[in-house]
Amino acid sequence: MKYIHKSLEEKKEECVRLLRSTNRPHIDDLISFISHMGYFIAPGSYKHHRFKGGLVSHSLETYYEAMALREQKMKEGFSPDSMPEESVIISALMHDLCKADAIRFSEELRKVCRVKKTHGHSRRSVRKVGEATFHLTEDEKKAILWHMGGKHIYADKQKRIEFFQNNPLSDIIRKADGSSIGKSKRRHHSSIV
Repeated sequence: MKYIHKSLEEKKEECVRLLRSTNRPHIDDLISFISHMGYFIAPGSYKHHRFKGGLVSHSLETYYEAMALREQKMKEGFSPDSMPEESVIISALMHDLCKADAIRFSEELRKVCRVKKTHGHSRRSVRKVGEATFHLTEDEKKAILWHMGGKHIYADKQKRIEFFQNNPLSDIIRKADGSSIGKSKRRHHSSIV
């Protein structure tokens, strides 16, 4: 995809443009908050998107994948109201927010280093968005909380399947996140962008 080869500054500009396009109250507060957290320079994780700017790269990939999945769901008969475009933008771009101040790419060591723990990051990401005085809808909260599949919420696989069948926004964010991770593994990112 074309956005993968954009510069870090171009990715930041695109992310900000997408967030502002939602026209949600306090969106500029959220943008300022994530900037100060280091969202635009943080790596995505220790395993994938492990380079400076990896988090914003992964988040944009997740957004584009989610929009394609949204189109597919609408062809299957789902209502666009069950997964509003603004909710796709916010959920996809903020699903890993807590990683912004938890991991850094060390130029000196040329690797990702832990600053804070990242365990439980879906709940921490929801809390971080709230710290920015930005209000997520209930569906956006669910999409962020469930983006890793929901095993931490329901041990029962059937309950997880039912949840995703009844929550299309959560389903597309989960699938889009997984797709972005899979594509990163295939690209074998190991250098600084």
